[in-house]
Amino acid sequence: MNRTGLFRFISIATMILIFWFSHQNGEESLKQSNFILQYLKDFLEIFGLDVRKLAHFTIYLVLGSSYFLSFKVLDKKSALVSIILTTLYACTDEFHQGFIPGRGPALKDVLIDTLGGSLGITLIFLFFNLNKKAYNQIK
Repeated sequence: MNRTGLFRFISIATMILIFWFSHQNGEESLKQSNFILQYLKDFLEIFGLDVRKLAHFTIYLVLGSSYFLSFKVLDKKSALVSIILTTLYACTDEFHQGFIPGRGPALKDVLIDTLGGSLGITLIFLFFNLNKKAYNQIK
């Protein structure tokens, strides 16, 4: 499998994972967050981070990065399209949550998701544009 195919697969797998997380009712979702929070609580409190928002940011960082890496050419246009795709998926995810008991859509989550995806895309874009040798190796 080539690079673009691999990252298209990762994008789809990440979207399925996000859909699965979003489809859990509020009680199940809270149980998952609390389970993870047990292990991360002290660390996260030092930085004032919310585990649920950090999870949103992180999974969309992966999604945005995999969208971007699935393009044959890693240029500004591909980066912009990847950010748009990430934002659109974040919107559909929040819309989906509106139909799940105990859950609801939140514009704040769309913004966090978009920031996560945008950061991943930006870091990859900068890395490959500053390191042409690495870019030429993945073509």
